[in-house]
Amino acid sequence: MKKRDEWFSEVDVARLSPSIRPYSEYNEVLGDISKGIFSNIMGLVNKAEAIVPRLREVLPIMRLGAEAASPNVAAVDSGSGGKDLLVGYQPISLAVGAVFIGGLRMSDPLLATLRPPSSCPDDEEGVKLSSLIGYYLMYNLASILLSKSDLVLIDGPLYLPRSYYAPRGRSYSPSYLEVYEAALRSLSNLLREAKLAGKHVVGVVKRVRSHYISTWLGMDSVPDSLLSSLLLSEGEALGPIPADGSWEEVAGFLGDARGLRLWVTFLRRGKSPVRLDLPEFSLDEARIIVSQIYSLSEPSTGLPLPIIAVDRLSKLTNRQTSLIYRMVLSEARARGLSPERLPLFSLQRGEID
Repeated sequence: MKKRDEWFSEVDVARLSPSIRPYSEYNEVLGDISKGIFSNIMGLVNKAEAIVPRLREVLPIMRLGAEAASPNVAAVDSGSGGKDLLVGYQPISLAVGAVFIGGLRMSDPLLATLRPPSSCPDDEEGVKLSSLIGYYLMYNLASILLSKSDLVLIDGPLYLPRSYYAPRGRSYSPSYLEVYEAALRSLSNLLREAKLAGKHVVGVVKRVRSHYISTWLGMDSVPDSLLSSLLLSEGEALGPIPADGSWEEVAGFLGDARGLRLWVTFLRRGKSPVRLDLPEFSLDEARIIVSQIYSLSEPSTGLPLPIIAVDRLSKLTNRQTSLIYRMVLSEARARGLSPERLPLFSLQRGEID
């Protein structure tokens, strides 16, 4: 077996050797870091630009025309946060959904929440659980709104990103495991209902961090956000192409997973493309769906107006979580909690009240 040092080449060792300098050179160090980052970015950009002309010839790129919006489009989004107390992390989550008549006029929005689970033992699990509850609530709201719309837009990936949320690599609390499985069951129910009803559910991914295009082409990993930005002009879409095999990790929770494989399309309206996630049973109408979403998108952001609306309504900032925390303290005092026990409700050091 190789010794640890034998795994690294001389180039690796040189690259990983720290630069130790006087603190008086702080500004110079920041300048060197910025130059290094610039060099890394340009290396990746030059690599991508060199292959773009050829990729334009082989990838499924379509020019979108004017498409009448679906009569009723629903959108759902969630907000998540929490407070880190001495007794553990307290996750806070909610979701908002609404139907948009003609794709634009919002009907009465719905608000979904869940009785707070038990305290999380640490903030790593707590932050993930808060976001996970958000997915669970979105899937449930989407199922409710499906009967009132032809197309449901979910803010974020359609399939729960298992690479981040899967309970592996460490131990998780029973509450986390319960919510994780409940979220996947809710996703399964939503997809089956949509398939049976001949309706469509699409995930709208604003912050694209995937590498589906290069993976599908068998290339070295290049960010989809970079390739789609270089490949697409205003009013163009790339896809649908199959997502990589990671979706199969959730297939066991989907029951009969036929027709549920994940496909993705990249749509450009405005500054940068968004990724649209759709299940395989929607492929026959993918062009119509993408055109409808394009017609609903706001030019400066490139985002569908229904998604922008529910995103604003579902924001859960530190202002709201701090208000909830102060209400918890008021509840403790109203119930006559002794002064000796009140400090147990204190925030961890560094947490903003």
